[in-house]
Amino acid sequence: MPLAYPENLPTRVERLERLLEQLYTASQTRPAQDTIRTAALTIGDPSGPHIKLIPDGDDGAEVWLAPQAGADPTRLVADVTTGYPGEATFHVLSAGGSTTAEFNVASGEVNMLIHGPSGTGEAGGQAYWGHDAAGFGFVDGTHNNYFNFTPNGVSRHYGQWDDFASLSSTAGWLWGSVTVSGSGTSTTLSYPSVMASNMGPIIGFRPGNATANLYWVITASSTSGVSIAWSVSQSVAIYLCSFRH
Repeated sequence: MPLAYPENLPTRVERLERLLEQLYTASQTRPAQDTIRTAALTIGDPSGPHIKLIPDGDDGAEVWLAPQAGADPTRLVADVTTGYPGEATFHVLSAGGSTTAEFNVASGEVNMLIHGPSGTGEAGGQAYWGHDAAGFGFVDGTHNNYFNFTPNGVSRHYGQWDDFASLSSTAGWLWGSVTVSGSGTSTTLSYPSVMASNMGPIIGFRPGNATANLYWVITASSTSGVSIAWSVSQSVAIYLCSFRH
């Protein structure tokens, strides 16, 4: 009996040859895997906006984002923190200038701060959230003014409060002290302006002479000021704390 071949045999053979060629090509090809061990890689036009990858920068592996040629870049840096050895720290540092901003994420803490000129350290607003404490305020080494919160439930303020005479009508707290000389028995402490809402004054009173049975009272309070009277005519020092509510 003669052999019978499928009518489409040439087509089948052609398809099989094509599949074999594709399989061979695939077995001999792999995606490019380039490794740059030390040199920096620039993505984009160096004479315009570009990105620079620096595997071994001054502070660790770095990515620089340059808005234009010659401009100070924003730096993304990954290094190993000293507080938690072996744990990576991620920094975002703003472009250079007289002051720079930094954002840090490390194991157990997040920190945002302002740096002064090179070598001068912290020089502005700062916020810190950590597993052992939290705080925010202004730190420059000379005029520090900030709040600190600890796990034991204690909060502290470091710095000074502005005198009430220079605050606006929307201030929440008015602090200050006034000396009344002479031999009067009353005075009115005026707020710097008519306050935006009702005030709650708290008065501390120090007489010029330690007189027995001396008393003092708040006789009037409004959004404009507070009036105080005392029982023995003399000079006094009055310490004011008034809160807006």
